[in-house]
Amino acid sequence: MFSKSNTFFTTPAFVIGILFLNLRPLIDKLFVTQYFSSSEVVLMGTVSLLTFIPECIVLSTSYAVQSLTSRFSEKPYKFCYLFAGCITTIIVMIPLLTLLSLYPTFFLHFISEKTPTDPASLTFFRLSLIGCFFQCLIFCLRGFYSAYRNNRIFFSVIVITLALHSLFNKVFLSGLGLFSPWGIQSMGLSYCLATMFGFAIYAEQLLNDARLLNPTLPSSSQYSQLLKRAVPLAVHGIVDHIGTTFIFTCTSSYFGLIPLASLHLVSSMQGISPGAGFGLTALTEVTKTHVISSSLSRKTGEKILIAGCFILGVTGLTISLAAKPILALISPYDLQLQSSTLSLMQITFSGLFLHVGCQIMLKILQAVDKTIPAISINLGFIYCFRIPLLFSLGYISNASVETVGFILISEKLIKLTAMIAYWQFILSQHAPSKIQTPPIIKST
Repeated sequence: MFSKSNTFFTTPAFVIGILFLNLRPLIDKLFVTQYFSSSEVVLMGTVSLLTFIPECIVLSTSYAVQSLTSRFSEKPYKFCYLFAGCITTIIVMIPLLTLLSLYPTFFLHFISEKTPTDPASLTFFRLSLIGCFFQCLIFCLRGFYSAYRNNRIFFSVIVITLALHSLFNKVFLSGLGLFSPWGIQSMGLSYCLATMFGFAIYAEQLLNDARLLNPTLPSSSQYSQLLKRAVPLAVHGIVDHIGTTFIFTCTSSYFGLIPLASLHLVSSMQGISPGAGFGLTALTEVTKTHVISSSLSRKTGEKILIAGCFILGVTGLTISLAAKPILALISPYDLQLQSSTLSLMQITFSGLFLHVGCQIMLKILQAVDKTIPAISINLGFIYCFRIPLLFSLGYISNASVETVGFILISEKLIKLTAMIAYWQFILSQHAPSKIQTPPIIKST
């Protein structure tokens, strides 16, 4: 198994892997706009909103698995948290995804009445749910091997599944002269096949490791530790997502269709940013060093925070300066959209380092056992700062979509400052408690 202890080897795999992972929705959008009409675009967006909830729940479990397994050196003991995470995922996912599959029309129309529900669309939805199940299992295994610092499998699975998904899309949608092109359901099948293949890679690695290490099954206390970390993160992800939707709702209400399209376009571009890769690095590395000493964890966290903010800050500034030609390339025929998006794009990407910094600090605080305060700070600024200002846009003279950009930048600046101040305070006031590793029960 490829594993390195230096963060130099860990960070690039996490960052580049997250970058490729974030490219999948954009690639899907390009395929849909090339082969289908606006109704299929609505369908794909609606399905993404529905599958966000199970993915959010399992991502929280994945982060909990990564955090817990980063604390122990005994490899058989590590498997207990992985098994607990996978079992929890299966128990939650099967009834939830089955419910969505049994009543697809109800849930699709619950999100939007304009979502198509013809047989091909429903097949696409159900195949996407199968793909979502395997993706959720991948999330759990990814958290486990991220704690191992196994860069190879983390990066390889993301790249391979993205390549297969794109290849299957191209083959199924065009036919390539071999067979008649398929409809929208083929994109659901592509996603399903790609995630199954990615899960098979992780499963093969897991079986090899389990055969060598003879792991034990999780205890009730380990389930409790896992849920104690995962549940707050899941609730936070859902509530955070609700707060994010208000950005688009208020923009639509106050400024109309074109500014809303501009906000969606800029949001999609910012979503490609691999800031979460630095966050994953911080979650693993700060957790490991926090067990040793607070000063070492402080240095490790500061290095990752500075590196992430600097690298993506420079990238964001470059994109901001080149916003005009980039928009001309993305939307060459819609001059009105280009004009409406230019200033917002420059504002957003100039502050990309703040967006990344908040992602990293959330994981650093989670790594030092301050998950509840971290999500409280984040949600506090969303619901006590961002949303009130967004709802007051109708009373601000000359307000525009650029005002929304300034509100978001201001929120991130104050929030990042608050998180850093809180982190430094807890490190100066409380020495980390030593974690006692329970004895390993040897199998007979």
